Amino acid sequence: MVVKKKAAKVEAAVLDEEKLNRLIASLCISGGDEEAGQVAQSLQSFLQLTDPVQQVQLIKKTGSQLEVLTEEHSDGILDACLHTLSVVYTTLQAKNPLRRAIASVLGSVPEWLQERANDSLCGCLSDCMNRSSSDRYPQIVDIIATCLDGFPLGKIFFLSLLLKFLHKVLEDHPRGLAGRHIAQAQLMQSCLSAVKTSMQVLQRSQDTLSSALQAGQDDGGLEDTLCSLLGCYIHILTDEEFIQSVQSTAGMAVVLLLRSVMGAGEKVSGVVCGLLLGSTPGLGSAPLFLKRRCESLCVGVRPSAVSLYLCHGALAMLNWKSAPPGPQGERLLLLVPDALLDLDVR
Repeated sequence: MVVKKKAAKVEAAVLDEEKLNRLIASLCISGGDEEAGQVAQSLQSFLQLTDPVQQVQLIKKTGSQLEVLTEEHSDGILDACLHTLSVVYTTLQAKNPLRRAIASVLGSVPEWLQERANDSLCGCLSDCMNRSSSDRYPQIVDIIATCLDGFPLGKIFFLSLLLKFLHKVLEDHPRGLAGRHIAQAQLMQSCLSAVKTSMQVLQRSQDTLSSALQAGQDDGGLEDTLCSLLGCYIHILTDEEFIQSVQSTAGMAVVLLLRSVMGAGEKVSGVVCGLLLGSTPGLGSAPLFLKRRCESLCVGVRPSAVSLYLCHGALAMLNWKSAPPGPQGERLLLLVPDALLDLDVR
């Protein structure tokens, strides 16, 4: 039997009255460039509509109008247009085709407008992260993940802000949900999504992060944020209330964060070996701000599954594109099966 896939439902963008009026007013500037003014008029009409299909059509029209603009049409009203698109984008649910239509428009603006579009989207995301209550965390995490797929959100201050927010999502998860199965399932899904999204941020900004740390560009508290995020990963890794898929992902996240900070080389392989062995001396080459966190995995008795999940991370790291492994990399490669066999014996 062929099961027909259910099409995603288009829902209208709904803003509170104050925000709606403010956006419409920002698009009413007269006396500027005529073509840029037409983009603003399309967006005004969009904001005043309540039919979602018509809204999608007007967004597509706006995209077509933006694509043909040249730098000669650069006008202050365009910033208001980009801001309007970004605000609406960050209010919509994940599977809404209207959000995909807006993402397409923001991602296909002319090259000379791309930086302004990215800055506008980053500004709206920053507002969301700073002002939203915990019930909106899953939606914002999803927006961040979607943005990472479509936009170069690579400025170091903004990366630090993203990681700080994702740490907050992981740190603020509710405790004591034993017996409340639906709430537990939602929590696990939320945590898994936050860990995966933070890994996306780390993986796509490894060079930027390591360069910023080496150059001492830490105005946004990057070291503290990375340290706190590592602490969340380790907490998930060692707390047996979390389900296996979340803990396994956290194990990979621990290794990825170390590699993002330390780069691909012998030192990071040595530190991962130390974690697998539960050996504090093996952590000697880790930066001090991370070493203290890693030591918590090597002191006292830890759940046996921790080694399994760290092996997942080690194998993923050995599979990443980099130079051929040196002595420490080869040692790590040999250590993984030993650690797995040791688990089987237990």
